[in-house]
Formats: sequence, structure tokens, C-alpha cells
Amino acid sequence: MQDQATVRFQIPKDAWIGLGFLALAGAYWVKAGQIPISPLDGVVNAAAMPKLFATALMIFSALLVLRAVVIEALFVRAARQANLAKAPKRETDGMTFTPREHLRAVGVLLFGLMYLILLPYLGYALAVSILIAGLAVYMGTKPAPMVLAVAGAAAVIFYVLFVRILAIPLPAGFWPGLIG
Repeated sequence: MQDQATVRFQIPKDAWIGLGFLALAGAYWVKAGQIPISPLDGVVNAAAMPKLFATALMIFSALLVLRAVVIEALFVRAARQANLAKAPKRETDGMTFTPREHLRAVGVLLFGLMYLILLPYLGYALAVSILIAGLAVYMGTKPAPMVLAVAGAAAVIFYVLFVRILAIPLPAGFWPGLIG
């Protein structure tokens, strides 16, 4: 029989990842607080959305850490209570990735970079619709008119939300110069 002391609590990798993202969220919050506030800003100023994103990242990171630590603690407790001759093998939860999958993730990052580069030139609505349609096809959706319709509808919804409802100006691109 294996001694109960040999089954030890180990901080899981998910907890370390969560702590890293918690630190990143804290740094993001601090940087968002340094965004200058204009006297023309209303209730929603330039720092509101970044701080909202930082808060959401903090909450999800804390939940990831809590979940990982609780699962590890339950595992250790069960192994000690069972007093097994051999501790059960820890499952990797299927989170092993091939080099091809890593390259696909890099491709997603390149889509984001392309979006940031094209945004000032094409304007928000066109750039975000290209981003959504491009990512959908890149992730395996068959190119179809429905993909373009969903991307266009999402662009219109986001535009109305940010520009009309929240009064946050977004890049217009070269379109206003063509129209008038």
C-alpha cells in the first residue's frame, strides 16, 4: 500500500495559466486607467470598455484558478481516502495539441493583425465583416452567401451598438470620401 503522504497536492497548469492571465488583466486595467479622459466624454468614456474587458478577464481567470485548485484538491482527497496501492493516473483532459493546431492558432492571430492593419483604411463595418467571414471560412465553414450575410449582419449590429447606442466613434475608412 502506498503511503498517504506520497499523494501530494500539485498546483495544476490551469491554475498557473489563470494566474498569468490574472496578472495580464491587472496590467490591462492599469493601462486602461491611463487613457486620457476628454471633457466631452459622457457616461461611457474611452476607458470604460477596456476596463470592462479587464474585469471580465479577471473574473474568468479567477474562476479558472479556483476550478483547477478545487479539482486537484478533490483528486488528492479521493486518492488519500482510497489509500490505493498505486495512485490513479491523472488525466490530461485531452489538452495536447499538434504542431498543425498551433499553426492554425497563429493563423487566427494573423487574421487579427490583418484586421488591425486594414481597419483605418476600410473602416470598421467592412473590416469587421471581412474578419468574421474570413475567420469562419478559415475555421472550416464552407464559403456560402450565408457566411457573408451573417458577417454583414454582425458588422451592422456592432456598428449600431458602438456608434449609435454607445456613441463611440469608429474608423469610417475611405468611404465618406467617395460618397461626399
